Amino acid sequence: MSEAYPDRTSKVPYYTFTEENAEAQWAELAENPLLQRMNACRDALVSDRYRPTYHYVNPEHRLNDPNGLCYWQGKWHLFYQAYPPEDSRQHWGHAVSDDLVRWTDLPYAIYPDPEECCYSGACYVEDDRVIAMYHGTKVGAMVATSSDPLLLNWTKVKDDPVIPLVETDEKGFPYAVFDNCIWKEGEYYYALSGGVVDGQHGEKTGRAVEHIFRSRDLVSWVHLGEFVEGNIFGLPGDDGACPYFWPIGNKHILLTYSHTRSAQY
Repeated sequence: MSEAYPDRTSKVPYYTFTEENAEAQWAELAENPLLQRMNACRDALVSDRYRPTYHYVNPEHRLNDPNGLCYWQGKWHLFYQAYPPEDSRQHWGHAVSDDLVRWTDLPYAIYPDPEECCYSGACYVEDDRVIAMYHGTKVGAMVATSSDPLLLNWTKVKDDPVIPLVETDEKGFPYAVFDNCIWKEGEYYYALSGGVVDGQHGEKTGRAVEHIFRSRDLVSWVHLGEFVEGNIFGLPGDDGACPYFWPIGNKHILLTYSHTRSAQY
């Protein structure tokens, strides 16, 4: 816990796992009380005719945005905003798959504190680790890393947000901090954050904008300005939520969401 923020420690049981190999981790998971509870909840709902059987649905309580889909050591990993029954603030839930169709539940991956809730973000895979960058409500952008075979153990790179929330003026300047994606070019990491300028977030005014930040070490970030300018397709009320930027063929694509008009790219 950071001294700058109130104690927001989760009430959900937290477990650490061996990092020796995947086989050892699966053996520990078979005896894990949290995962046993999830499995029991899923078994109890198997006869619910309205519960999805093809699309992934979480084992207990409810879920929100899927986040951080990535491929690590031969498996696909899906994270999502989960609401554990004993602490309904968003944590990052976790599931793993060999084929993107059949999913196996894993314990909660990222827990809130110092942030109030773990909101939307993305993962970036390096040779030796996976980096998660996401919106920590009430504090700013958070970064956590994991390097074990099943991505069970996550460590935040610092006890505070790497990009803290800042005071904005009536037009939304200098920048907003919410919903992040991350990638790397050369020696620098880059991150986007959704936002609104010439208006206020949550209102049908202003225009959506993505702010771009740069860092060498994941800890210290510099605001470089607006990433997209003159978006002629945006409409007042769009807010550039959940940005995702990646190469596709010989171009790049930026995918964003609007809380008033759905997805745009």
